[in-house]
Amino acid sequence: MKMIESKDNSRYKFWKKLKDKKQRKESGLLLVEGVVVIEEVMAEGYVEELIVDKDKLASFDEHLREAKVPVTVLESSLFKQLAATETNQGMIALCRSFLVDEGELPEKGRFLYADGVQDPGNLGGMIRSAEAFHFDGVLIGPDTVDPTNDKCIRASMASAFRLPVAYVGDEALLKLKENCRFVALDIRGEGMTFEGDSKNMVLLVGNEARGIRGCLLDEVDVRLRIPMKNTIDSLNANVAASIAMFVIEGGGQ
Repeated sequence: MKMIESKDNSRYKFWKKLKDKKQRKESGLLLVEGVVVIEEVMAEGYVEELIVDKDKLASFDEHLREAKVPVTVLESSLFKQLAATETNQGMIALCRSFLVDEGELPEKGRFLYADGVQDPGNLGGMIRSAEAFHFDGVLIGPDTVDPTNDKCIRASMASAFRLPVAYVGDEALLKLKENCRFVALDIRGEGMTFEGDSKNMVLLVGNEARGIRGCLLDEVDVRLRIPMKNTIDSLNANVAASIAMFVIEGGGQ
């Protein structure tokens, strides 16, 4: 067990840089907070090191005894600067990124595609629901929030580490259409009736304000619309996507 007490420590300075998307992408590393989430990510084998607040060290005796990775203790003032949340639990995990290359995705399956989704909480919740409803992967489109964002990871719990998540360009996305139907959540859809093969499909969910890009809507085979009271024009992207995934999985039958 090592101790870091100086803000000038090179390892500490590197960890702080992981708050930046570019650094996470270049290093293939990210920070994860929350004891429950860390335990689940640890079980998936992604944790490289545990970082613990010195003032809360005693409360993690059992966790640290069972840990099979290096542990570093941080001076409390440094830990607070590193943590993404003000009411942190006193433990952060340095993890390998869960992102996979688009070339590693199967040629067919059941996928969720996020087209310009901006809120990290929405995207994280969508990833969690995708795992819950037996989707085979989550595809990240242009202008979508970084899925390795700490808020997104917290919202997804550990689902992002169990389900393939990949950035996908339009060319690779459209190639999936050779084997998969394209289904979109669209306010102009006719309803939530879903018939036919649900095993090989891509569910497209658009930007919270603008919806799905027109160039992709032109490729859609089925448009779903969630029936709602006429005083409500839209739902939170995560809620809407989760309802659609539930129906596609057969929960509405």
